[in-house]
Amino acid sequence: TSVHWHGILLPSGMDGVGGLTQPQIPVGKTFVYEFEMTKSGTFWYHS
Repeated sequence: TSVHWHGILLPSGMDGVGGLTQPQIPVGKTFVYEFEMTKSGTFWYHS
């Protein structure tokens, strides 16, 4: 599972497309999304 964000400017490695913009997360492992929000607002995301 990964998270895809809409309307947020962030590094491509934080925009969850496993195997494309970030490495696949191995079974039993975790991934922490870390980025600075550059603008405020209401944004949509999904996994």
